[in-house]
Amino acid sequence: FGVCRLELSVTMSSATFASPSQDTKKIFKRVKLRGKKKLDWAIFKIDVKAGEIVPDLTSADEKVKGIDGLVKCLHNLQPRYAVFDHEFKTKDGRMTSKLFFIAFTPDNANQTDRVIYSQALKPFRESLTGIHPASFTEKNEILLKFGSSNAQEEEEDEDEDFD
Repeated sequence: FGVCRLELSVTMSSATFASPSQDTKKIFKRVKLRGKKKLDWAIFKIDVKAGEIVPDLTSADEKVKGIDGLVKCLHNLQPRYAVFDHEFKTKDGRMTSKLFFIAFTPDNANQTDRVIYSQALKPFRESLTGIHPASFTEKNEILLKFGSSNAQEEEEDEDEDFD
């Protein structure tokens, strides 16, 4: 018990000091800016050994663009951070976009990973400018939020009305 506890505290303290790597900062700028080298989205992970938040995948790495590509690349069992440039039409028909910072923490993720990502979340999010924060535990929640045609409507749980 003592050994496991020690390992957990070392891992957690590493995450507390996890900061964005230089590559992470460059990738974030590519999502945020306009032009030829612009990215739709980027996914980041924590490299516990290095104590850094590093790029995992970007829209340049995948053939599927937009929110569907981002969600396809998220791991079902591992937390990740993502930045997504959501382009949409306003009510008056103008095209606009908002930059979202997504914290994805699946319910079935390893508890240690959940703690590590939770501790690093606020400092990482605050180091990025011009973002709208959003947190999700399921991939379908992300698809629903951003209006993907691949989203599955949530079914009512019949047991909720059971007394």
